Amino acid sequence: MTDTDRIDDLALRYLQAIESGDLSKMLSLFADDATATSPISGMQAARDFYSNVMQITSNRSTVHKNTFADTAGAPQMAVHFDYTRTIRNGHPETIECVDLFELTDDHSSFKSVKIIYDTAPVLVDFGEA
Repeated sequence: MTDTDRIDDLALRYLQAIESGDLSKMLSLFADDATATSPISGMQAARDFYSNVMQITSNRSTVHKNTFADTAGAPQMAVHFDYTRTIRNGHPETIECVDLFELTDDHSSFKSVKIIYDTAPVLVDFGEA
C-alpha cells in the first residue's frame, strides 16, 4: 500500500468513525498517546476528546470534500469535510471542518489532530453565544 493509499484509507476510516459514533473504531486510528486540539476544548488526550464528542452528539454525518497530503513527504495530512450533527437534544447543525493530522512514522495512525472550524455556530449550540 502506498503512502497515498494509506492517507486516503485513514481519511475514509476517520469519517466513517465520526458518522458511526463508534469510539473504539475512532480510537483505533490514533496512537495511544495522541492528542486532539479543537478551538473550544483546547488540547487534550484524543481518547478524552472523542469520548466526549461521541457522548454529546448524535445523528452525525459527513460530506468529504478533499484530503490533502504533504507533498514534501512530512507525515501530515488534512481532511476537509462538512460535519452535520446534533448536540445534546438540539437540532442538526452543519459546520465546515478541516482536521490537520500528524501521522505516525509508518503513516498507519494519527499522532495528533488539530481541528479547525468556525466556532460561532458551535457556541450557539452550547448557549454560549
